[in-house]
Amino acid sequence: MKKFYLLAMLAMVSAADFAQEQRGNCQKGDYGYLFCHMNDRGRAWTAYALSRDGLHYHDLLNGDSIFSDYEHARIEGATRDAYLCRKHDGTGYLMVCTDMNVGRFKDLKKKAEWDNYGIDLLTSDDLIHWQSKTFDYRKGVSIFCNPTAESVYKDWSTVNRVWAPQIMWDETYVWPDGRRGGYFIYYSMWNREEEAYDRMYYSYADETFTRLTQPRLLFDWGYATIDADINWLDSDKQWHMMIKKEGGTPGLFTATSKELTGPWGEPVEDDFVSFEGKKKCEGVSAFQLAGRDDWMIGYIEYSSRPKNYRLCSADRYMRNFKSPRHIEGVNYPQHGSFLRITKEEYDRLQAWSDGYELATMKGNRQNPVIEGLYADPEVLYSEKDGKYYLYPTTDGEENWMNHDFRCYSSSDLKEWKYEGVIFDLKTDCQWAHQKAWAPCIIERKVGKGKKAQYRYFFYFVGEGEIGVAVSDQPTGPFKDALGRPLVSKDMEVMKQGGATIDPDVFQDPQTGKYYLYWGNGTIVCAELNDDMTSFKSQPVVVLARKDKARYNYNEGTYVFYRDGKYYFTWSENDTRSKNYRVRYAISDSPTALVRDGKPVTAAEKTIVLQRDNGNQIFGTGHHAIVQKPGTDEWYIVYHRFQRPRAAKLDWSAGYNREVCIDPLSFDASGGILPVKPSL
Repeated sequence: MKKFYLLAMLAMVSAADFAQEQRGNCQKGDYGYLFCHMNDRGRAWTAYALSRDGLHYHDLLNGDSIFSDYEHARIEGATRDAYLCRKHDGTGYLMVCTDMNVGRFKDLKKKAEWDNYGIDLLTSDDLIHWQSKTFDYRKGVSIFCNPTAESVYKDWSTVNRVWAPQIMWDETYVWPDGRRGGYFIYYSMWNREEEAYDRMYYSYADETFTRLTQPRLLFDWGYATIDADINWLDSDKQWHMMIKKEGGTPGLFTATSKELTGPWGEPVEDDFVSFEGKKKCEGVSAFQLAGRDDWMIGYIEYSSRPKNYRLCSADRYMRNFKSPRHIEGVNYPQHGSFLRITKEEYDRLQAWSDGYELATMKGNRQNPVIEGLYADPEVLYSEKDGKYYLYPTTDGEENWMNHDFRCYSSSDLKEWKYEGVIFDLKTDCQWAHQKAWAPCIIERKVGKGKKAQYRYFFYFVGEGEIGVAVSDQPTGPFKDALGRPLVSKDMEVMKQGGATIDPDVFQDPQTGKYYLYWGNGTIVCAELNDDMTSFKSQPVVVLARKDKARYNYNEGTYVFYRDGKYYFTWSENDTRSKNYRVRYAISDSPTALVRDGKPVTAAEKTIVLQRDNGNQIFGTGHHAIVQKPGTDEWYIVYHRFQRPRAAKLDWSAGYNREVCIDPLSFDASGGILPVKPSL
C-alpha cells in the first residue's frame, strides 16, 4: 500500500512538473527563427523573415505579403501587428492581426486615421496556407459565443479601436460545458463614447479558433496602454508583461502577475527600456533563443526616419535591458512576433519563398562580371600592356578563412580571363597562412621608352596584418618582399584603435608621392619610400575612431584624384549587413579630410552606392574605382551578396559575395552621382 501511495504521489508530482513546463505557448524547434511582422510599406501587410541565429534575418517572398489581406481582413482589407504562435498541442499554427488599413480612413469614413473596428483570427497547418475568421466589434455581442454574458459596453457601434491582439494558451480556463483550456487573446480597446483612453482587455477563443468570448477588462492603470506582450517565466514562476505606456511616463515597461487574468501589478518604474531616451517605441515582442534562459526583446522605434526595429537583451527575469541593436536583414520591419522553428519548417518556408522568387525576380545580365564567390575587388590599369587586371578576395569560407589571391585580366572591363592564383599565404608567406583579405596593387614604372621597367607592388592582408609582395608582371608570381608584415597590429599608430586591414595604395599626380592607407574604424595614411616596401614618414590618422559614427565610416578606404580634388571613398556598416554601402567625401589633401583649410564636415558626406530592394541587390560595398585612360570615363568595381542565394543566408551572406562593375558619374561641381547597381 505504501509503495502504491508513493508511486501515485510521484506520478502527481511529475504531472505537475510537466504542466509547469508546458505553461504558456508551445515552444518547439532549435534550428531557426521566423519573424512574422507588419511590413511598413504603403498600406502595410503581414510578411515573414527567416533567421538561423535569431539576430540576422532575410526576407521571404521579397518581403511581400504572405497571404491575401482582402481574403482575411474582411473589414478594411489590411492586416497589422501580426502575432504568431503554435497551437497548444504543436499540431498547427495560430495568428491574430489587427484588421486595419490606415490609408483608407477617408473612404471608410473613420473619425480618425488610426481608428479600426476589429481583429482577424487565423489558423494554418503549414505556416503557408491560412483560414480565418474576422470579428467586427461594432456588431456587438452577437459576434461572441456568449452573447448573454455581462457586456463591457452599452453601445458597441461606437467602438473605435481594437489593437494589437496576442495569444497565450491557458490550460486553467474552463468553458461552461466543462471543457478545459482556451486561448487567452489580449488586446487594447477603446470606445471613445464610453471611456477616456485605450485599456487592455481579454477574450478566450476555443480550440477551433473561430469562437470568441466577450471581452473582459484586464486592468486599468488610469492612463492609456497598448501593445502588451505576455510571457511565462520559469525563473520566478510569474507571468511577465511588457507594454507601451502612452500615459504617465511614456515608454516600454514591464509588469508581473501570478495569474494571466490578473491582478497585474503596476509597471516597474526603475527598470524599463530607457536607452532610447525620448524616442517613441512600441510593439514589444519578447522571445528566447534556443538553449538560453535570458530574453531577447524586439520593438519598433518609430519616431526616427526611417523607423528602426530594435533588438535588445534582458536577463532571465526579463529585467536589466541592455545592448540595443537594429534587426539585420529585414526590409521595412514593424510590429510583429518571433517563433522558434524546426529544420523541416525552415526548409519548407525557404522552398516556398524560392519558388516565388524564381517566378518574379529578374535574372542577372551584366553582373556579376566574373563567375564564383569573390569580394573586395581591386582593379589596375597596366600601362605596360594596356589591360585591366582584377584582384579580388577569394570568398565562400565562413569567417573569411580563405588563403589565396587570384587575378583576372580584361581589355574592356567586360570580358575577363582567369589568370590563376598569384599569391597563396599557405605556400608563399612565412608570417600568415589564412584570412587573405582585401588586396590592392600599384604599377611603378622605372625609366623611359623601350628600356622602361615595370614593377608591381601587391599589398595584402594576412591574419589581420598587412604585407607587401612584388613581381615583374601584373599576373605574378608574387613574392613576399619582407618576410614580415609591413603594417603590424602593434604599431604605435594602431594603439588609438581600429583594425590593421583594407590597404589602399595611391600615387598623388600633383606631387608624385605614393601613399598607403589602411584601417577598419579608422583611416591611417603613410607616405611610402621609393622602394615601396617601407615608409618615408610616420603614419598619420586621417579619420579617428571617435569620428567613425559621425562620418558613417567603417572600412574599405579608396582614394582617387580628379580635377584638382582628392576623393576619399569608403564602406559603411558591416560587410555581412544588407546595408553595407559606399560613401565619399572630397578633400584638398591626400593626407587629411580638409576643404578650404577647414575640416570636412559630416554634412558633406554622400552615399555613392547602396542596396536595391526591388532587385534583391544587397551588401553593395568594398570597392575600387578605375578611370579609362585618356577619358573622363570612370567605373566603380564592388561586391554584393551573391544573388539570389546569399541574401537567404542571413549573416553568412557576407561570406558569399560576387564582384560587379557599374559606371561612375559626376555632376558639374565634381560631386559623385548616386550609382544604381545593375543586374
